Amino acid sequence: MVGSTGRMAVMRTVDPRTFVEFKRWIGGQTSRPAARRQRDARQAEIVQRLLDESLLGLV
Repeated sequence: MVGSTGRMAVMRTVDPRTFVEFKRWIGGQTSRPAARRQRDARQAEIVQRLLDESLLGLV
C-alpha cells in the first residue's frame, strides 16, 4: 500500500498467528462450503510457512 507521500503506508492488521488460528478453525467448519474451507486451509498454510521461515518481520 502506498501512502499519500509516495512511501509505504502503515497498515494495521491482525497478528499473523491469530490469522492462522482463525483460518484453521473456520476451515474446519463443515457448514462452510468446501471451496472456502480449502481456501482457508491454504491461506493458513501459507502464512504459517512465512512465520516458520521468519519472513514476516515479527519481533
